[in-house]
Amino acid sequence: MSVIKTLLITGENNHDWRRTSSFCKNLLERTGFFQVDVTENPARDLADTASLSNYHLFFLDYNGPDWGEPAKSNLEAAVHDGAGLVVLHAANNAFPDWVAYEKMIGLAWREGAGHGEFHKFKVEITEHDHPVTQGLQDFETWDELYHGLMHMHQAPYQVLARAYSDPKTGGTGQDEPIIIVLEYGRGRVFHLMLGHVWPGDANGSYRGASLIALENEGFQSALKRGCAWAATGAIRDEQR
Repeated sequence: MSVIKTLLITGENNHDWRRTSSFCKNLLERTGFFQVDVTENPARDLADTASLSNYHLFFLDYNGPDWGEPAKSNLEAAVHDGAGLVVLHAANNAFPDWVAYEKMIGLAWREGAGHGEFHKFKVEITEHDHPVTQGLQDFETWDELYHGLMHMHQAPYQVLARAYSDPKTGGTGQDEPIIIVLEYGRGRVFHLMLGHVWPGDANGSYRGASLIALENEGFQSALKRGCAWAATGAIRDEQR
């Protein structure tokens, strides 16, 4: 596969989806391995069954209203039949009544989930033999650290990275998953809990309104690798 045709799905989010989606599109396309289209109207555009067959990868930066049918069934079928899926940060908050989606993403923000302060913490790679994390080093980042995500419908998943949720910053005192991967039918899913960008003045006093979480090299490396793996099942040396 020479170029990974990607559909970045956005248009609604409690986070600043305009900045995150633009950043992620540019990040992927600069590698030369991805061609990224963007939809800000997934209820309409995912209803076009024929057009979805053109994509190897679906990238979710979305947390908003239910799309309805046939958009939901079309995405589910595409992933089940072998397309890759990437779930970024608050996209795991979405679709509380869509069972197939919850099975696809493995862990979801549901009642009881939360996060402490936006703060600096260390991300620890826990699985070094997976293609996504092979050669990837632990890194520090500024971000939200989600805790209490719910394991949905016993969907099996693998944790590739974690972070300690410090009670001093409002955490749980436990290690929390940061990167997980799983399969849905013949599709591969890369689920990254990082990527917090809050709406507001990018130069303001609250760091969460800046792009500091996305500008982190560890975040970028993990995301690029995860996208390549979800789409192809492997990562070429030049993609590391």
